[in-house]
Amino acid sequence: MVLIYTGYDDLDNKLKQMFDDTKINSRIVFYEEYPLQEEKADVVIISARTKIKLPLKDYLFALRQRDKRVILLLDNDKNENLGYALALGIYDIVFDIITPEKIINRVKNPAKFSDVQGLYLGLKGKVSFSGEEIIKPDEEPVTKAESKSEIKPEIEPEIKSIIEPKKEPELVKNVIEIDVNKQNMAIDQIEGMMKLLGYKLKEKKDVNGALLELEQVLIEEAI
Repeated sequence: MVLIYTGYDDLDNKLKQMFDDTKINSRIVFYEEYPLQEEKADVVIISARTKIKLPLKDYLFALRQRDKRVILLLDNDKNENLGYALALGIYDIVFDIITPEKIINRVKNPAKFSDVQGLYLGLKGKVSFSGEEIIKPDEEPVTKAESKSEIKPEIEPEIKSIIEPKKEPELVKNVIEIDVNKQNMAIDQIEGMMKLLGYKLKEKKDVNGALLELEQVLIEEAI
């Protein structure tokens, strides 16, 4: 059963009507304890506007603690509750502009980790994973700066052949290109999520490794 608890009366009524039309069992919620008590409900639609006494992050935790699947409505990806939601394994997130059709689609088609991985890093479209073709027409290949004045002319060719890296093809394997500052920021975010879940992040130098570590923890928590 789907519980509708968005905090928007018009949206609640519209969703209820659409669920009825598609033969999906649903119910509008009027008090915060009900979703926590109703054992037959497996999905709860909730938003930052929902009237509850607890902070939203704590209420989300209580729902997940009872194995409820949460459809979370947020204004944008800068919302303060987003990090907590992701840490709790909530992937079904609908951002503004919110429509009944978007919500219904998310109920019928649960999001996967791959759908939200960009939100963990905060680097949408700026991360290239293993085996992906990197297309950057406006950028020149980054090479190590060399100072010829520091190399003696008679030995320069020999040293240069050692220190000058060969040009890599555009298809880069096992590499994530992330600006150093943004990488550190991403690792800090992942470490914070791990602490929230009660774990300690072991991999603190590589974003890809840290992300895989977090994914394993989320899978264990879900199981």
